[in-house]
Amino acid sequence: MIPLLLSILSSSVLLVIFKYFDKFKVHTFQAITVNYIVAATLGFLMTPTNFSVAQIVTRPWALSALILGCSFIGVFYTMAISSQKVGVAVSSVANKMSLVIPVAAGFILYHESLAGLIIVGILLAILAVTLVTIRKSDGVVLEKKYLFLPILIFLGSGFLDTILKFVQKTQLGNGEFEIFSGVLFVTAASIGSLITIGNRLFKGVTLQAKSIVAGFALGIPNYFSIHFLLQALNLPNLESTVVFPINNTGIVLLSTLLAILLFSERLSKLNWIGISLAVVSIALIAIA
Repeated sequence: MIPLLLSILSSSVLLVIFKYFDKFKVHTFQAITVNYIVAATLGFLMTPTNFSVAQIVTRPWALSALILGCSFIGVFYTMAISSQKVGVAVSSVANKMSLVIPVAAGFILYHESLAGLIIVGILLAILAVTLVTIRKSDGVVLEKKYLFLPILIFLGSGFLDTILKFVQKTQLGNGEFEIFSGVLFVTAASIGSLITIGNRLFKGVTLQAKSIVAGFALGIPNYFSIHFLLQALNLPNLESTVVFPINNTGIVLLSTLLAILLFSERLSKLNWIGISLAVVSIALIAIA
């Protein structure tokens, strides 16, 4: 259970750091690119054994790492556009509600348990996420032509979690979590770097020093959010039907509480009801 709690903490810290991006006017994409470089470096530094490039290419998870790396940065871009076009609340709900996809995959593909309490907990988790993320200050008018964006987020986030579970279940060996994460983040960093160089050459966008600092701050929790999630999925007493609902709901719950403490955010009655339901849903899934 400790790796799952650490994954929730790491992901929540990520969201807090993103909040500071607005305050300090950080170039988000530049910081994201640096973040992937930092996360990849951590993965390689923490690898307990030495791997050559030739060995990495022949590993069964090599293609999965490339696909996930490309998908990571693609889902992020979609999240950014969706937040602008349809609002942060709708985008966040779509992101966290995607837990139903890996849960369904775990039940269908790996015959994991989906007991009555887990089902009730998942339904409460979806409702809780929806209520917690409703914000009056979003200020974005929802246009039907942009509805495909939250749908893409829902499908993309669910795809990422499902592939992570597949890799953990069928491809990763002992001591390979770190090197797998490193390759994954190298892929994302390579794509981000190419786009950053393109922006510099064709649009004259210079790399900001504060974006580099922000990227370093972001890269550390970003790496550990994946590292600990993989560890949680690998625990013999925790199935993905339990891990993903608790992880997603826990992130929403903790990040909201941190926003109250650090940024003095004010919550509505619906938000507080959502927080209460989140606690109940986590408890139900945990004891199932």
